[in-house]
Amino acid sequence: MVGSVSILTQYLESFTYIGLFVVLFLCGLGVPLPEEIALAIGGYLAYQELTHYPQTVFIGIVGVLVGDLTLYSIGRYWGAGIINHHRFSWIFTTKRMARAQRYLRKYGKRTIFFARFLSGIRAGIHITAGTLKMNAVDFFMMDFLAALVNVPIVVYIGYYFGEHVDKAVSSVNKSSHIILAVAIITIAILTLLYLLKKKRTASN
Repeated sequence: MVGSVSILTQYLESFTYIGLFVVLFLCGLGVPLPEEIALAIGGYLAYQELTHYPQTVFIGIVGVLVGDLTLYSIGRYWGAGIINHHRFSWIFTTKRMARAQRYLRKYGKRTIFFARFLSGIRAGIHITAGTLKMNAVDFFMMDFLAALVNVPIVVYIGYYFGEHVDKAVSSVNKSSHIILAVAIITIAILTLLYLLKKKRTASN
């Protein structure tokens, strides 16, 4: 990871705002590099006074939103072709898709909001939201609100640690893993409670 951070840091030092936007856009499309690392390095550049903190945050928000909306659009316009393909019909059954759409209608907004903090599964959630035709305005608004929280914090971490950018990246990675673990445990508990409730209802 240290080598990757060094290479990315050198790239962003050369291309600053444009480089940050390009990296975040590619991260949003699924390039195996957490966008939080790019944002933390963006904060480090602000510390070095190669960029300014407010502009870095602005570019960060625009970059992650463009990447997320691109994935959503890919799912919206081409996801149906995958779902309706005969080879995947046993996975994407009509019943399962109807259930997924009901879930998005009920919990879609909060799911998109929290997805911004879950680097491991964020891309999958965004492309699924598009495939299931989640309302585009709802998707954008929740993703935007989450980015207003997420991006300034991560950029500030890079700025706060200053020249110890490796520590900033380590802190961001640890916090991402903790958030992801909590989310998985929460989902597991809610699923278990739902199944138990459904079982009690059936027995009555």
